[in-house]
Amino acid sequence: MELWLLRHARARAAAQDEHDRDRPLTDSGRQTAGNLREWILESGLSVPTRVRVSPATRTRETAKLVLDGLEAPEQVVEPALWDALEEDLIGVLQRNADADSLMLVGHNPGFEWLVQWLTNQRPRLGVQPGTLIIIDAEMPPAPGCGRIRQITQPSDLA
Repeated sequence: MELWLLRHARARAAAQDEHDRDRPLTDSGRQTAGNLREWILESGLSVPTRVRVSPATRTRETAKLVLDGLEAPEQVVEPALWDALEEDLIGVLQRNADADSLMLVGHNPGFEWLVQWLTNQRPRLGVQPGTLIIIDAEMPPAPGCGRIRQITQPSDLA
């Protein structure tokens, strides 16, 4: 499986009475998402055949901005990606193991853990907001079943 892990772009701090799940992207976060979209177009990459998105505002907004105008499938909200524990992330992969390619749009620390679990590697700079990591992984998911093909950080897009 070709697995795309996209951490949401930079979001603003929560207002006093605002739930963390409702935080929108900042202007720079929206810019990063747009830059990533342009990078995908210029790279000639094919968007995965399935897209699963955390229910958080910032992840849905990131996915919309990155995939806008690309030949992308419907973005399906996956509740397990919000505040995901290790077993939640493994469960999402297991439920989608029949896909040729899958994009997950979600959060840290779960994504950093998942990259390390799948590849036995830790991204040198971590998984910063707006980072896309493409992994080639054997299914069903297991420790060390994948290898990192591409890491694109926001600083690569400026």
